[in-house]
Amino acid sequence: MISIFDLNAQQVINIETKRYDTRDSSWHGDVELNFNYIQNRNTVVNFGNKLNFILKRDVNTYLFLSDFNFLQSNSRNLDYASYQHFRFKRELKPWLSGEAFAQTQFNKQIGLNFRGLLGAGPRFRLFFEDSMKMFLGPMWMYEYESTTDTEAKNVHNRLSLYLSFLYFKTRNFNFDLVAYYQPDLIDFSNFRFSSEAKVEMHFTNHLSFRFSISQNYNSIPPPNIPKNIANVRNAFVYKF
Repeated sequence: MISIFDLNAQQVINIETKRYDTRDSSWHGDVELNFNYIQNRNTVVNFGNKLNFILKRDVNTYLFLSDFNFLQSNSRNLDYASYQHFRFKRELKPWLSGEAFAQTQFNKQIGLNFRGLLGAGPRFRLFFEDSMKMFLGPMWMYEYESTTDTEAKNVHNRLSLYLSFLYFKTRNFNFDLVAYYQPDLIDFSNFRFSSEAKVEMHFTNHLSFRFSISQNYNSIPPPNIPKNIANVRNAFVYKF
């Protein structure tokens, strides 16, 4: 079931967790469709979908993501959020790639009526071994945005700088960290910062523990929306 918090009120969509870098030429993907209806003292309708497709062919990689979530209780819309993201990457050198992307997004939780993005730039491979990966990407990004703040400026040219780190030295432990910094290139006081850290520990072949913490900061949010939104998740997982 998709919960009201599944999209985490994200200001910045974390692409690095979608198996973006693979060394094999093949398809990867998954599709998830959800519909839930509950009626007791209240009537709750929840539906959504998630799509994740990656195609790698030689030096070219194509990525498409889509995430939609709708939640209604007693004819009152509680959550309405979605994004679609398409990205193209071409490897130029073993340590350098070029990227271009397009994205649409809306999210009621953060007062975002619509956001359209176009971006391009280099992607540097700082480290890539069997047990560790690290990437850096400074990208230019054009943004058109409509929020609940009708007086806000709608068009921005931003730097979209990200750092991605993944460590999986042993089969019992892995850690990944992703951070994004997106300032307006004219007004650096207008910026967004997002980070997410995840840890997974396997105690036995059947029992493991997962922990994640993420935060999204917007220096100039829409009215009545907090500047910082944080999420902490942890779970014990038993497989048999």
